[in-house]
This record gives sequence, C-alpha cells and structure tokens, in this order.
Amino acid sequence: MSAARIARPAAAAIRSAVALAGGREVCFVCSVDAEGMIRSARVVARGDAASVLALPGFAERGEMLVHNHPSGVLDPSDADLAVAARLFENGIGFAIVDNAATALYVVVEVPRAGVATRLDPAGVGDALGPSGPVATQLSRYEDRASQRAMAETITTLFNDGGVGLLEAGTGVGKSLAYLVPALRWAAANGDRTIVSTNTINLQEQLVGKDLPFLAGALGDQPVRFALLKGWRNYLCLERLDAVREAGGTLFDGVSGGDVEGLVAWAARTTDGSLADLAAPPRPELWDEVAAEPDLCQRLSCRHFSACFLFKARREAAQADVVVVNHHLLMSDVAVRRAQQNWQDAAVLPAYTRLVVDEGHHLEDAAAAHLGVSVTRRGLQRLFGRLERRGRGLLPSLVARLSRGRDLLSVASLDLVEGRLVPSVAAARRTADVVFDLLEQVVADAGGGPLRLTAAFAEHRVWRAGLATAVDDVLREIELLNDALRIIRERHEADAARDEAIAPSGDASAAGGVMTLFNEIRAVGRRLQAAGDGLRATLVPPPDAVPSVRWVELRAAAGAARARPDRPPERNVAIASVPLDLAPVLRADLFERVRTAVVTSATLTSAATPGRSARDAAADSGAASTPAAVDRRFAFLAGRLGVDGMAVPPVTAVFPSPFRYDHQALLVVPSDFPAPNVDAAGHFTAVIGAVRALAEAADGGLFVLCTSHRDVRESARVLRAAGARWPLLVHGEESRDGLLRRFRESGRAILVGTASFWEGVDVPGDALRGLVLAKIPFRVPSEPVTAAHCEAIDAGGGNAFVEYMLPHASLRLKQGFGRLIRSATDRGVVVIADPRIATKAYGRDLLDGLPPAPRLIARWAVVAAALTAFYQPG
Repeated sequence: MSAARIARPAAAAIRSAVALAGGREVCFVCSVDAEGMIRSARVVARGDAASVLALPGFAERGEMLVHNHPSGVLDPSDADLAVAARLFENGIGFAIVDNAATALYVVVEVPRAGVATRLDPAGVGDALGPSGPVATQLSRYEDRASQRAMAETITTLFNDGGVGLLEAGTGVGKSLAYLVPALRWAAANGDRTIVSTNTINLQEQLVGKDLPFLAGALGDQPVRFALLKGWRNYLCLERLDAVREAGGTLFDGVSGGDVEGLVAWAARTTDGSLADLAAPPRPELWDEVAAEPDLCQRLSCRHFSACFLFKARREAAQADVVVVNHHLLMSDVAVRRAQQNWQDAAVLPAYTRLVVDEGHHLEDAAAAHLGVSVTRRGLQRLFGRLERRGRGLLPSLVARLSRGRDLLSVASLDLVEGRLVPSVAAARRTADVVFDLLEQVVADAGGGPLRLTAAFAEHRVWRAGLATAVDDVLREIELLNDALRIIRERHEADAARDEAIAPSGDASAAGGVMTLFNEIRAVGRRLQAAGDGLRATLVPPPDAVPSVRWVELRAAAGAARARPDRPPERNVAIASVPLDLAPVLRADLFERVRTAVVTSATLTSAATPGRSARDAAADSGAASTPAAVDRRFAFLAGRLGVDGMAVPPVTAVFPSPFRYDHQALLVVPSDFPAPNVDAAGHFTAVIGAVRALAEAADGGLFVLCTSHRDVRESARVLRAAGARWPLLVHGEESRDGLLRRFRESGRAILVGTASFWEGVDVPGDALRGLVLAKIPFRVPSEPVTAAHCEAIDAGGGNAFVEYMLPHASLRLKQGFGRLIRSATDRGVVVIADPRIATKAYGRDLLDGLPPAPRLIARWAVVAAALTAFYQPG
C-alpha cells in the first residue's frame, strides 16, 4: 500500500475533488503510464464505485478506476471485488485511495494488452491453394489466384489494422477469402469477427454451407460460428404464456388454435425463430409473443435457461465468427451511440474485427436505423395492441383488475376505463386526421414521394387542421403514458399488492397484472417514439441536424399479389434521415474497430466524385484532412466516411476468374431512341429487343427495368403479343417463387426491377440472356437523391457527375453480374439505352463493366450478332 504510484498533480486533483464532495466517496478515471504511475485523475461519479458502472463509456482500456474510502480503511469490499472483476474484463484497472491521496491499494492492475500473434499472409493464402486443406475437401476444386490474393490482403489487415475496401468480381469466392483469415486469426489471438451481410441468401450460404465446410476442412483448429438475428425474430416463452393465459381478450380474428399451434411448435423447435416456422403466424399474434428488449426480464425470467434469444446470444459470445445482417449491425451501432458503450456487449457481443459483405448497402441500412419513419398502419397497429373492438392489452388488464375487490384494484380500474381507454380512442382519431391530411397533400402534389423542405412550414395544410391534429395526437400519447405511469407506480409501491390483486393467494395473478403493465408500458414507449418522430419530421427544431424529410404513400404490407388489376392499398408514411451519415459511420463504426473489411462485387464506380454532400452540408468546425483514396473507390469511401480517416483505406480490385471474352457478349443498339427523348419509341424498341433475344436464345432471359410501371407495361405488351415463353412478372408472386419457377422452366422470361438487379444467383443454362432497359439512374425527384444533389450543387460541385453517375455505375455493374455466375455460363447482355454509346459519360460506364466483347452498332447488325452467338458450336 503506497502513494508513490500517484504523481503530484493526480494526488492534488483527488484531494481537491474529495474535499469538494465533503469527504464522501468520489470515483476517478486515471491515466496510467508504462511504469504503473497514475499521472492524471478526472472525476466521473460521486458515490460508491458500483455507481460508476451506470455510466457507459466512462473509461477506456488501459485506464484505471480509482475511488476513495472515507474511513481510510482501504481493504476492498465484496462489492469492490465484483466491480474490479467486471472492469478487468474490459481492460481497466481498479484501486482504492484514502481521502488525502497518501495511500493507494491496487485491487487489479491495468491489464496490459498482449502482443498479437501475427499471421503469415502467404500461409493463409496457401490454405486456399491447390495443396491446402480447402482443396483436399473439394471434389471439383478450382485454383483461384484472385481468391488467394484477397485472403492475403485481408490477413495483412488483421495483422496491421485499418479499413479495407476490397472489390471481388463474380466467381472470386470472397466468402472463403475473408472467412479463412478470420478463423485463423481467432485461433491465434482469440478475437472474434463479426460478418455482416445485406441478404438472407448470403447469410444462409455462410452458416449453412461455407462455415460448416471450413469446420471440416480446417481440422487443425476449432471453428466456432453463430448466426445472430434481431430480437423480434425470436419467440419469447414468457410472452407466449401471457397470451395463452389471456385467452380471447387480446386478439380480434386470432383463434385459440393459432396460439396452441405456437405452443406446440415452441416445445419442439431448437431455434425458436421465425425462420424455423413452416408458415409465419399472423402479424398481430407475433407482435404479442416476439422477444422485445424493453420487456425482457433477463436473469429474473423463469424461462431464462430455455430462452431461444439468450441461447443464440450465448452461442454468439463463444463464437469465432458471428454472422449478422446490416440492420442488426446498425442497431448495435445505434445502441452503442446512445449508451456510449464501446467495450461491452450491446445488441452484438463486443468485437474489434468486422467484415461487411455486400458493403454497398451499408449506407442504406444506416439510414434505416439512424433516421425515423412513422406510418399510419404502424401507429394504428400500436393503438390496436392496446384496444381494438374490445380486444387488446387494456381489455385484458380490465378483466384482471375486475377480479380484485380492494381499493387499489378499483382505483386502477377507474383510471384505465376513465382515462386510458378514452386516450387511445382519441389518439387513434387524431392520428387518422394527421395522416388523412398528409395523404391529401401527397395526392395534390402528384402522388409520388413529397419532400418536406423549409417551405413546408408555410403550407396551407397547417391552417387546414394539421397543426391542431399533430398537437392533439402528441397530447393524447402523453396523457396515455401519464395515466399508465400512475397506475404502475401505485401497484409497485404497494407492498401487499400480491395479496390485494390475488385474494386467493395466487401470486401468479399479481405477476400477470405486472406483465400486462410491462406490455402496455412498452407500447407506450413506442407510441412516444412515434410521436417524437412525427414532431421531428413535420416540425423539426431550428437547431436540428440537417436531414432529408418526406411523406409518401407506400403499398401496404401483405397487399394481395394475385390481383394485379386492383390498385394496392396505400399506407401513408413520413420519414426523416440525416443528410450526411458518413461522420457517424466513420466515428462510431470504422474508428471503433481495429480491422474493418468492406467487400462486394461492386465497390468501384465510373465517375470521380469531387465535393461531397457532407462537405457542402458542413457549415462550421474543423475538418480532418481527407486521406488519399484510390479514385475508383472515392465515391463509396466518401459515402461511408472512410475517406476522412487518418490512415487511408487499403483498396484493391480482385478480378473475376471467368473468361468473359469467351462467355459473354455486350451489345448496345446505337439507333434505339433515347428514353429521355422519345420514351414511347424507346419502350417499343426494348420490347423488340426482348423478343429478338428470346428467339435467338429460346427464352432464358432476365429483363431488368428501372420502375414498376415499366415492368407492368412490358408484361402487358408481351402477353398481348402472345409470347411462347413462360412470362414471370415481378410483383405477381414472391421473388423466391419467381426464381424457382424460372430455374425449373429453363426457357422463361422474367421481367423485374429493383431487387432483381442484384442478389439473384441463377447459375447454369436457365439464364442465357439479359436485357437492361435503361441506364439505372436514380429518380432525381426522389427525396434523398434530390437533397444530396442540392447539397452538392450548393457546395459548388456537379451532382450529376458526383452522385448520379456513381450510383448508376454501381447498379449497372450489379445488373450485368446476374448473367455469368459460373465458369460454364454463356450469354448476351443487351443495354437498350443508346446514351451509354452517345454520351460522354458512357465510356466510363462501359469501362466499369466486366471485359466482355463490346458491339455498339445499329439494330440490324446487333440482331444478326445475337443469332450468331447462340448458334450451336
């Protein structure tokens, strides 16, 4: 026990702070040098040491928490030892000091980081080579130089740290190229890697095929992996019990058989997630039984040991590789930002190594979780959970409280029936008024998404009743939450509430009431968040972060697909996302990990961006000097914020092993009308190209459009012409169903948009041709696009060159990538937009595509080339 380890300035700071606290306990975070000397001390909390754990992010690894014992007795208590153990796991030391800072007792030293075991990049690459363990396990092994080079680059990133932007062409086998280094690193250093994907298909490939394969191939090391999903994907056994006990008071239109079916499934499933159900339950039923973080009792839950969610989280905590999707990754970032927790588990277990596959989607996922969205249907569903036609949580609560004859139950019952139920009804009515008015505004503006700019504050709709309706719905939500708080506090404060609610002595009745209170309070929090979203989107404060706000009409989820002649039901939605997400991604994701690998088949774009929307939106503040970035990656680097990091990202392109010169042909009919000049003439030419390519290839085509309207019109014209090939149309059934029928047919024509431009894998002879109807430019009037373009132009840039062209380049590459999926595939890509040949920007777009032979000529020449390509031999 010594004070020699406290430098004079640190000792003075401790004495002064303790004196100001009247000699009571104060917690300090102290910096410690290499010799263990405490060099500085800053106050983080006043009170016992355990209280500091309620301050997420109070200390960084390598620091020491020090608190005083006013008694002068520096022996650690049991609580001190528990705190010390918790801190040590996070790399933080713990010590006790007297009030005068003359004596110090170190409970645990600051854990010194061990020296990481570096991997040999060539050795990792060899694991994927012809003499490696992967080759010995594959009956049809193909040596891929690009795959080995990518694995070696990733291994170097694990060794040295930093961010890598790595484009891997189709066929490289990028999943094994990052999984092998991640697993080797885990075996050598014990660090887990989070692998995030955008699509379910890739997740299923990783956990169902690639990782099990590597578990067998890498027999010299353990391979531990887990798939982690969001909370609402898992069944909550406690909530299922509550629903079963509530009987018919919760649901309208949900039978007891539906609930008993879930009970039977819960008894036999080992996964407990929606994906394990043969058919998904009704949404209103799953809403009541899904796991929710704000309802979870965690260790105090009687089902904790059998909980499906925590079973998955325990497996993830022990895994070397945890597979998640981008939305879960960004949920984790959002929670860590809110809690300032960068070391402990949050939504995901703590991690320092990250791989983002399908990385070009990360910005969109970030927008979904860092922005807000409120819909009419979502808000009404929340009201419906509370009360709908005599069913819901409030009627269930009324039924339970009615069983009691004590004053507490009677008073609570009066409050539920006198305030809560009327508040729900009033809030439902006023919310309908808000969305009715907004729907009319959108309709008056043409029916498309309507961007809300500063001028919206002067729109006549506010005087027509929107201002009053917004105030009313926010007030009713507040009243509802206040009434619930009063009831809950009464029951929690009553020491004898178990006996009062359950006179028979059945304490489970009291527990049932409290469970209902928890459910209602959770709905109240969601309603409060929705109200905050309404306010932030419709009437943002003057000092709000620059954002993009809009109102739109969305097709309601679950709208019938079998009636394409019937207009889909519309759902009014308001949304807001930050204008610039790059600083958040840089500061709260990429700078928080030691290694981050962002990969995709499409990371490079044709155009070179200049001044970004981020630069244009920044009005003040010091900006870091952007690191130099390979111009091909500059657009994506700017969108993700890694162009502003102190160390430039590592960039590389790993080319596809496919022989595009033999396997593919890219043609552009130069005499087609341009779609922006003669839309009708261009559409007619596209239909002619589809029919000609179908004749030459005998079907087996994807026709990729840039709008659902074009999909519907193309399908109508092709059907009217009596095409002799099966016609599959996006929107008439599920994507998986369309792809299954396409593969089974072998000669179908699939007309699609959006989701069919990427993430679709049809190797083999079923897909033999591809028609890209237009250059896939973003819609200029779409709110987010318009806002970014305005910001770039306002900052002196060129929005078309810096934003529209790079996005189009990435999407065009994704579309082209649907055709050649294996070494034996063959086919023709027709880009039916002559602007790619006639405009100055077209050369860059073409140069960004795979190196298939190009034919840019009049349609007569192109048509002959199509016939010749598909001739036998």
